[in-house]
Amino acid sequence: MNIAPLAAIWLTVCINSFFPIFGWLAAGRIAPALYAFAGSAIGFACFLPWIARNGAFRTYFRPGLWPRLLAVGFFGSALPIALLVTALNYTTPANAAILCQVEAVYALVLAGVFLKEKVTPSQLAGTALVLAGTLLIALRERFTVRWTGDLMVLAVPLFYQISHLFSKKLPRDLSHVFVASARTLFASLGILPLVAFAALRPGALFTPSLELLGILLVFGVALTALNNVLWYRAILNMDLSKATAIVLSYPVLTALLSHAFGIERLHAYQAGGLLLALAGAWWVTLLVKKDAAVPA
Repeated sequence: MNIAPLAAIWLTVCINSFFPIFGWLAAGRIAPALYAFAGSAIGFACFLPWIARNGAFRTYFRPGLWPRLLAVGFFGSALPIALLVTALNYTTPANAAILCQVEAVYALVLAGVFLKEKVTPSQLAGTALVLAGTLLIALRERFTVRWTGDLMVLAVPLFYQISHLFSKKLPRDLSHVFVASARTLFASLGILPLVAFAALRPGALFTPSLELLGILLVFGVALTALNNVLWYRAILNMDLSKATAIVLSYPVLTALLSHAFGIERLHAYQAGGLLLALAGAWWVTLLVKKDAAVPA
């Protein structure tokens, strides 16, 4: 996919806005682990023509490489998606999206410690705006009936960042399409033990319906396969902390979609928080453009 990293990250923003919506739609219809497996398996199927054309299948299991790819898939898709769907039994899509903005803090800390990325005062200011929008809403929702789901959601972005750290440490000769496909493959394999555990528990793994099939297809093709390609096109060519700060503006669209679909009502304090988050993400975008314009 020949697309600029900055354009890729903003397309990811648009796609990510649907993640909590589809997670909310799937909650109660399918076991969370099975939802994560199905979406990843469908996503991997989308890459099969590319894999066959490039003879890439053996590379996935190359000694020394596959354990890192397993970490990318398990922490990047399998575990956080299952946890998010579980949390959405208790909280709302907009709340989940907004609380996931704590990933900006995880990104700054982990990228600084493990990737030695330099954090500028301007970047800190942009990230602070993103977090200000988060806190404006999170503090308003404290100690409500949604609190259980909200607390679970806070762990989701930490798993994402662990996966991204492993991604940034992969060999540079691996293309973003290969890494995206590997994430779907190893997410499918990594979540299988949790699917087996869910199958042993009382209750059905899923309730068959055309609506659920549609949810899984969109989740697997657009939210997983396409989104992974765009994401790795971005983060393999720019700082992880900056990419994270930009993509965390997606709750703006999530809240609007949630309101439009009648899932929840958008309140004035939520709109204010989301505007702060978008301003912070745009600030970091300007920093990325400035960095790109400076000769190496």
